[in-house]
Amino acid sequence: RYLINRSNQTRTRRHHSHTFRNVKELKNAGIWLKASETSCLTDISFNRIFFVGKLWLPPITVDDSTGPKFMNLIAHEMCPDFDNDFTVTSYICFLDSLIDEAEDVKDLRDAGILYNGLGSDEEVAKLFNKMNTDLVPSPTIYNGVKRQIHNHCKNMWINYAAQAYHTHFRSPWTFLAFVGAIAALLLSALQTYYTIHQPK
Repeated sequence: RYLINRSNQTRTRRHHSHTFRNVKELKNAGIWLKASETSCLTDISFNRIFFVGKLWLPPITVDDSTGPKFMNLIAHEMCPDFDNDFTVTSYICFLDSLIDEAEDVKDLRDAGILYNGLGSDEEVAKLFNKMNTDLVPSPTIYNGVKRQIHNHCKNMWINYAAQAYHTHFRSPWTFLAFVGAIAALLLSALQTYYTIHQPK
């Protein structure tokens, strides 16, 4: 465990201004996971096209060295004489907020974001949950991303559209078939209209 000074306590109060969701909840809100082009810990972004959001995360390989490596870096950031922006601490907190259970890890793997060298997804979930004990992230790093995700998730119409998509269009072919059916109906309606209203 690491001691958290008064400035960190201030960050705690600010950090909870935006509650965050795990991968499963993000998927249900119509947010897809994508791998960023770099492995930089700050290369996390969010964008939205219509009702579909995309969360971009840097790829990470998790193995036996991951826990000790990150904990040493976090301990270094916690040193009172080390002036820094708590990048590593904030990254671990962010990733832990996404990972609650093995299913979340699996989704990260399927998206090409996480490479599991520990053996089981459950072990990875426990690792990040354990590393985040008593950690407080920076109030500025990822704040814009969190705000965008928060606004996306609280939009009622986006949630309805996302739920309908997940319920009825799990396969892209199903979605394309739906679009084709709508197009066919529109063409049929136009044909009927012009047949009725064609000049005599």
